[in-house]
Amino acid sequence: MRTTTTSALALTLGLVACTDDPAPTPEPTWESLVTASWTLAPGQEKTSDLSISTVAEDTAIAAIRPLAPVGTHHTLLAKGDAGLTSTNIVYASGVGTSELVFPPGTAMKLAAGELLGLQLHIYNNSDQTLTGLSGIEVKKVDPALVEHEVDLFLPGPRDFAIAPGVATASGTCTVTSAQTVFAVFPHMHQYGTHLKTTITTGGTPHVLYDDAYSFEHQKIVPFTPIQLAPGDTIQTECTWNNTTAATIGYGESSDTEMCYSILFRYPDDGQEFCN
Repeated sequence: MRTTTTSALALTLGLVACTDDPAPTPEPTWESLVTASWTLAPGQEKTSDLSISTVAEDTAIAAIRPLAPVGTHHTLLAKGDAGLTSTNIVYASGVGTSELVFPPGTAMKLAAGELLGLQLHIYNNSDQTLTGLSGIEVKKVDPALVEHEVDLFLPGPRDFAIAPGVATASGTCTVTSAQTVFAVFPHMHQYGTHLKTTITTGGTPHVLYDDAYSFEHQKIVPFTPIQLAPGDTIQTECTWNNTTAATIGYGESSDTEMCYSILFRYPDDGQEFCN
């Protein structure tokens, strides 16, 4: 009888001790960051103006994905309300783009009161009117748990002139600080046909991306995180097919061109461009 009483007491004490343990942090769930509704008649295609929204509170984003019902062709998310430029895009997706989960302990931060601009390219190739709600979904984490802030880094050449026909240009960026990269967003404009990104660390090259390019199907490609040290290099090589009769140079307009291996990285070292 004493054995039974002792065992029961030990079990009771064990249960009490367990209740003193801190509650586990709940897993974040997907929630809308910005959205826009649309309706499109059969056979129509449209690129929307920026839909501007305001960040309600300081936000740390641990994962991001498009909300893309049928008819959503691509989605762009930018900071600010001054239009879309190479310097303010923070996310882009095309047809079939999957979620991007940031490495543990890292997040993209948005400040309360900051403006976000959402642009949609929608296309209805059916014989029925389509209606949808498209946008961006995120998983949020406690900003206090974030060790490193994720930002975008833009290596790639800007000094090029593309004559009519097929042309290729490349640029090599030399890294000046320690950082970790984990996803690439190849970015060109409407004449781009192919982009290749190669990172060389300690003398060893790693091809991150080497594929055909379509301005209408831009996508983010995640990869196993790579640590970069000062002196490592990032080479970006672009091929265009200039179907006009004029020479085309670098610029923000879709009628000009770009050649960027936009990289998601941490930490932010203050350097945005690298030729």
